Amino acid sequence: MRGKGVVAVAAAAALGLAACGGPAEEEQAAELEWDAESRQYVIEEAIASGEVPLKVWFEEDYLAEAAIAAFKDEFKDEYPDMQIEYELVTKNDAVEKMSLAGEAGNGADVYMSLYDQVARAIDDGTAAPLGEYTGVLQERMSDSFTSVVSVEDQMYAVPVTTESLALIYNTTLLKELTGSDRPAATWEEIEDLAATYNDPGANRWTMRMSTAEIYRAYPILSSLGWQVYPDGNVDDPGFDDPALTAALDYYAGLRELYDVPSADSTWETIEEGFAKGETPYVITGPWSFSLFDTGAAENGFEYGVTTLPSVEGGESAGSFAGMHVAVVSGYSEYPAAARVFANFLASDAGAAAVYGATGQIPAVDADLLTGIEGIADDPHVAGIVAQSANAELIPQVPQYFWETGNTMVIDVWDDLSDSAAAQEKAVTTYNELHGL
Repeated sequence: MRGKGVVAVAAAAALGLAACGGPAEEEQAAELEWDAESRQYVIEEAIASGEVPLKVWFEEDYLAEAAIAAFKDEFKDEYPDMQIEYELVTKNDAVEKMSLAGEAGNGADVYMSLYDQVARAIDDGTAAPLGEYTGVLQERMSDSFTSVVSVEDQMYAVPVTTESLALIYNTTLLKELTGSDRPAATWEEIEDLAATYNDPGANRWTMRMSTAEIYRAYPILSSLGWQVYPDGNVDDPGFDDPALTAALDYYAGLRELYDVPSADSTWETIEEGFAKGETPYVITGPWSFSLFDTGAAENGFEYGVTTLPSVEGGESAGSFAGMHVAVVSGYSEYPAAARVFANFLASDAGAAAVYGATGQIPAVDADLLTGIEGIADDPHVAGIVAQSANAELIPQVPQYFWETGNTMVIDVWDDLSDSAAAQEKAVTTYNELHGL
């Protein structure tokens, strides 16, 4: 296993360092009325009666509408008059916006964010402890999910969906080109096909992938033995590891496979290119399924999802896991109702609504996943779940890790410097920014 325990512990430690000003919120949670039989908090009368709407932030209309409709259906007998309003706010911006809006009194009661933003939300007072729901959620999902949003014995966010990059392949085109719809397991197999299929003049490629992000390069680098944050220590991202030099050399060699400058490896050229049915392989995640479903129907092909290719003789390709979470605002005047709604998103009915609206994978245990309608028969989800076994929830890292790492892989891919020089630059830049 690729050190997942280490990075999860590091993430929890980072959260612990960020947790200040929490006792008042924990006392507030302890004072709420808990119905032990239903295992739910009792919603405040102002919200239950519909006098005041519960306010929630989502990034997508379709998810907001599906989640709210499912919640109302689930609680139609207990709270028939309850009203819920939503506003569209991107997950990446929600914590920052909440820190201002919450204090001004016009923020949301519940908002969607990313798991690696939770430490900041706790520090800002925009994430409240989940109280009794901590135990409920710990029964429904793995410790790797709950630990990264916990401080000591309290969770501060509800894991809603999880995601990872995977290898997505056009089964129809592969069968036509190779006589088999079996996907490649190694980069060397992909290179063999590219030798006959690639046509740079026609912009035809065997593989399309973003080459401007360390997030996307990491599966290749990890297959050659590089481990990010090897000790779970934010002081050491591992940029000085000798294994990274050889891994970057290999990464640079893949330019022959997809001879496109990093600046041109955009969403349009990658995902939309695959959707046209002319590309055997693409590396992306479940957020692209909707586009690919449409493209497959329009262009007459089928596609599959499987684990990322490894380097021949190397380790399994690791990837960075993502996780979307629901956070109860520490500023909410209706903390019981907010917790009920946030917890609902990880319930059976809530998870089914999320999957039905987005196709994203609920962050619940595998045995609970199988009970969600359609998910057991969805081979695309199975491929993401398979890759997730090699995915890592990395610690709360500074933004300059991504910036420094992105520059490193771009320098190598675009032949702006050799691997050793790009690596040395990354070490220097990271240390300088870390020391500020």
